[in-house]
Amino acid sequence: MADIANVLVVGEGPVASALAPMISAAGWQARTATSLDQARDALGDTDAVVVVSHHEGLDGPAIKAALEKGTPYIGAMGSRKTQTRRREWLLENGVTEEALAVVRAPIGLDIGADEPGEIAVSILAEIVAVRRGAGATVGAVSERSGPIHPDLEPGTATCPGG
Repeated sequence: MADIANVLVVGEGPVASALAPMISAAGWQARTATSLDQARDALGDTDAVVVVSHHEGLDGPAIKAALEKGTPYIGAMGSRKTQTRRREWLLENGVTEEALAVVRAPIGLDIGADEPGEIAVSILAEIVAVRRGAGATVGAVSERSGPIHPDLEPGTATCPGG
């Protein structure tokens, strides 16, 4: 992947608010979109799409649009249940299994992140790892089986917004 210049954050909430300044600190341009129209408009020269939205009318369609555009990096935040819902929607709406294989979901490196700022760090770290070709050698959350938050009882984790 070439140097990432434009990172689109789709959705809002504490993770999006923490992530945007970190993207800028990495020397990249952070863009945000809170609607599907905004996301589609911003895809023109976007190198990475980070979906933090958990809204059915935005998250799946934004991922599909990014896949259709050929965005080099696409990742999506959310629980296993949210990932399943999105995956089913994407498959029902013409996205192939092969295309879905490039989506990193749940997004982020497995650093034990729990708070919005920590989650943002894990997301940015994964983008850096993929950009630098180390994506397969670091432990990504999407590559781990079992619960996303192993220290919590199933069903007790809460999303920090979005």
